[in-house]
Amino acid sequence: MIVLNTLINQLKIKDALLFHGATLTQAQSTSITLVKQGYGRIPRGYLNFLNVTDGLTWHGLELFGCVPHERAGTVFNQPSILDYQTKYAQGHFFAHRLILGRTMETLISYNTDNQCYELIDRNALSSFLKFPRFEDILYQIIF
Repeated sequence: MIVLNTLINQLKIKDALLFHGATLTQAQSTSITLVKQGYGRIPRGYLNFLNVTDGLTWHGLELFGCVPHERAGTVFNQPSILDYQTKYAQGHFFAHRLILGRTMETLISYNTDNQCYELIDRNALSSFLKFPRFEDILYQIIF
């Protein structure tokens, strides 16, 4: 958790848009709904992230939270994990992947079969980097 907090503090310094952390009830409810709909459970590392900030936006990076985030009077609209997951639900490639975030060219997912985090090319729909922990993938994206 120390590494995760250090990375999130780095993002704060770099003017990332953070949100209030998700409550335990929100995180559990979202995870249960995802499981019931066949997407898989939110992994522990990402739950730790959601506890600190329920989503994040920074220079084209969006990490989804338990609830969608909007800003009144602007066009800012960040979907929730569940909202975004349903967008890719029909594709065979995503059958065992939980989409946690995106950039312009990349999807950030958790592979429930291999129990690893992945960076996926959005155009080719191929996984090109895998990480055992959420902190590792976050570090890769930031630095």
